[in-house]
Formats: sequence, C-alpha cells, structure tokens
Amino acid sequence: MRKPFILTLLLILVLCPSIKAQSPADSPEAVFDTLWEMFDQHYALFPAKSIDWPKLHDVYRPRIVTDMTEEELFSVLTDMLSHLNDNHVILLAQSLGRDFSAGYIGPYIEDMGFEGLLQFLQQHPLPERYYKDAPRMLEEDVFQYGWVDQDVGYFHLTGFQSTVDNAAAMDSILKDLSSARALIVDVRYNCGGDDRVGKIIADCFADKRRLYMITRDRIGPGYDDFREPRYWHVEPASRTFTKPVILLANRFSVSAAENFVLAMRVLPHVTVVGDFTSGCFADMAWFNLPNGWRCSYSRNYFVDYAGRCWEGIGVPPDIMIRGANPEDDTDHAFEVALALLQHGGPSPQDESASAAAARVSLVEIL
Repeated sequence: MRKPFILTLLLILVLCPSIKAQSPADSPEAVFDTLWEMFDQHYALFPAKSIDWPKLHDVYRPRIVTDMTEEELFSVLTDMLSHLNDNHVILLAQSLGRDFSAGYIGPYIEDMGFEGLLQFLQQHPLPERYYKDAPRMLEEDVFQYGWVDQDVGYFHLTGFQSTVDNAAAMDSILKDLSSARALIVDVRYNCGGDDRVGKIIADCFADKRRLYMITRDRIGPGYDDFREPRYWHVEPASRTFTKPVILLANRFSVSAAENFVLAMRVLPHVTVVGDFTSGCFADMAWFNLPNGWRCSYSRNYFVDYAGRCWEGIGVPPDIMIRGANPEDDTDHAFEVALALLQHGGPSPQDESASAAAARVSLVEIL
C-alpha cells in the first residue's frame, strides 16, 4: 500500500546513508539505460499521458557520453523525466545533494529540501483566529478541529496514516461536532498516505454505497498490460454525517489526499472548494540506479467512477478559489466556504451515476 508521500522520501534519506557515501560506480550509459528500461517495463501512465517513451529515448540517449559529469547526467535524466509531469516520479541524487520531482511540487522540493517540504505539507492552514475557541488536536497533531461558527464545525488532517487510529479520531471528531448543521473538511497541505484510510474517513460521510475510483496495476511488458480492475466504494460507517459538507482542497493536496477528494466528491451533500489538487494518484515504487541514485515511478492507473483520469491535472473543485497560501492571516477559500454555509449551503448535487455504477464484487462476498 502507498506510504505517506514525503515520509517515504525522508525514510529513504535516513535509512540509506550509503547512498550519500557512494560515488558513481558505473557509466552514464548504464545509468540512463537502467532508468529508461525500468520505466519502459513498469511505469503505468504512458497511455494516460499520451507519452511516446521510445521517442524520448531517441531524443535523450544521444546526449549521454562516457566522460560527462554527474551534473550533466542528472540534467539529461531530469529533462527526460520532466515530460511525465508526475509528482510520484522522483530522482534522488545524494552524491550531488540534489533531488528532483517531475510534477507540480518539484520546485518546492528543490527550494525547500525534503525536511522543509515535509513541514510545509504538514502545516494546519487555517489561521487560529477563525476558531471560536482554541482548536483541539488528535493523533499527534495529524487532526486539528473545532467550531468556526455557532453551528459549523471544521477539521483538517495532514495525512492518512493509520486505519485504526484515524478511524478512532474520526469517530471522536464527529461525536464532538455532532450538533453541527454543517462541516468544513480540509485536506489542503496533506501529504497523502494510505488510500484505505482515506476510504475509512470518506465512509463517515457516505449516504449510500457509491463507486468513486477504479484502479489497475501494470503487470506486463506492454504499456497497456494491466491487472483486472479494483473498484473502490464509499459505504456508510457506523457514525456518519450527511448534512452539508464543504471540502477544501488545493495544489498541495497530494496523492492519497486526492483520492480522498475523489471519494468525497461523489456524495451529493459535499461541495469541493479551492483549487485543483496536485495531480498524482497512483502508488509509488522505488529502484536503485547503478551509480547509487534512487528513482521512483507510478506503478498503477487510477480513474474516477466515470473513467476519467486526472493524473497530471488534479481533481477540479466545484468552486474555484485560486491561491495556495493564506495571505495576511486571511484564508479566502475558508471564508467563501463558511459564507456559503451561513447562507444555507450549496444545493445537493446529482451524483446518481456514482450509485448506479456501484458494483458488488463476488470475490469480496465469497
């Protein structure tokens, strides 16, 4: 299952100090060929992104020469990988002290470093002045919640980490906010984690069984060789909230947070406010290059219930509020969400197709 996006990267740095100590142990040609062939055999999103991977080989392979420097090799590899527009495509070059992501958050990794980016993606974005009382924390500050109006509750979570702990936290939050007539759920600055946890949390808002996502693992040498699809559904939990909900998301809602948005947006009483999500949905896999560098790729293919793939794009909001960061202690996306709820809330949306498309798996039943 998917590891938390940024935490996975940090663990690699902590647990693999030998990477930093190594100097290039093989030729630039071998490094390039290993990387290109691993993607050729395992990357799942070439058809979805209309990428001609063999043609990119023809363009970039001639730039590889035996006496090129590590910096030059890094530049060629990242130039080629950048065409994939995928946050889950990461190149860690410890010998250079350089790291690369092919997606939207790539410049932030370069500017902040991994520790800085981790802190950035784990902040609670809502300025405390918007709370009626001091916000409460759960699960080592993963959850922050409280009242933001007389009868409107709010909670933010920084990641989807533990099926048991996060389920218990959600039950506690919904119990404490049970008298709310509406909720604001916030997954901005969320580094992702386990999709099963996202489903457990989304189940707490489900009105009925609804299909929200279909996933397929790449299993063969062909770019379209996939395992049989897996269907993901939201289903009502033991404690549910089906009154109006506004879900806040932005470009720093990453990975499993985006799949959570896919789950929530099929619920008629949920309205998504903010910006597009980051645009990376698939699970990551890692491999070593001959010179000690490490690289990751997307190993499967995710679509929403209607078969739409949002890789490289991000899930669109229902109501667009551009801008990632609160300015001058003012959170415009939150203010719009609260104003909508104070004026009766958005009308329920017709999500009948997600219920009509819900499938029952005979494997699960038997």
